Amino acid sequence: MHAWQYLPNPWRQALLDLARDKRCSDLEEVRFRVDRPVYLYHSGWSVPLLIDGVALSTSAVELDRIVGVLIDHSLYARVNELRQGFVTLPGGHRVGIVGRAVSHHGQVETIGRISGINLRVARAVVGPGEVLTEHLTSLTGRGSWLLASPPRAGKTTILRDMVRFLGNQGWRVVVVDERSEIAGYGGAGVPGFDLGLHTDVLDAWPKSEGIEVAVRTLGPDIIAVDELGDASDFDAIAAARYAGVRVLATVHATNPDDLSMTWHKSLGMFDALVYLTAHPNPGTVSRIDCRKERLAVGEMRG
Repeated sequence: MHAWQYLPNPWRQALLDLARDKRCSDLEEVRFRVDRPVYLYHSGWSVPLLIDGVALSTSAVELDRIVGVLIDHSLYARVNELRQGFVTLPGGHRVGIVGRAVSHHGQVETIGRISGINLRVARAVVGPGEVLTEHLTSLTGRGSWLLASPPRAGKTTILRDMVRFLGNQGWRVVVVDERSEIAGYGGAGVPGFDLGLHTDVLDAWPKSEGIEVAVRTLGPDIIAVDELGDASDFDAIAAARYAGVRVLATVHATNPDDLSMTWHKSLGMFDALVYLTAHPNPGTVSRIDCRKERLAVGEMRG
């Protein structure tokens, strides 16, 4: 389902009308800002959202209404997401929310005075993850791999396709999907994306706890997890590796220096570090570092 199916009109209809415009078939983001035009973003361009040739904009009241619709008017049920600055829609689409932090005893409880939202469109891309998986297997065998990239460079999309391929190869894969973006669950426990025949998903579990549960109860060959953050995530991965489980993970980093500066003590758990870039296209592999050697692979496109 299109991400904009969850928006109210007139924005939903204006976006649905774009289905006839081939330029927008791979739209990346739709950004709403108070009293400014709504903008559509692609990796190579940005244009205002039009209806009958007029740029649509949003007032503060309208933004509150849009967010209310997106969270199904259930603030309490989504409070854990809101305190992190986003909500996830069925299908894995993430809505980043711009506003004032409402804190209690020094901890962010929710977001008020909403001034903008960023609707990031999730989509399945079939093929590049398979190519990368086979290439990494030829380099490292059946190892553990870490994908690193800046935001919007395709790491979640590539991770999802690698999981699909591995799950269809008969490997028992458990996805710890803290933000519900990899599987894109909707209602009735149905994933929005094909993750393979032998894949199970721990939806909305905190990464460290989900990894522990997966190892203890689900007997995985491989655990997949997106956007490692703090030391507890890496500690959980270390425990999984000690238990003989392979790990496929992603992390935010632009280059080896960024990654080594923060996580240098933990990188030895991975047999290969893969660096992705958005140029010329999201999912382009710019470099692969193996445990025993460095391979510069140039533009291996994902």
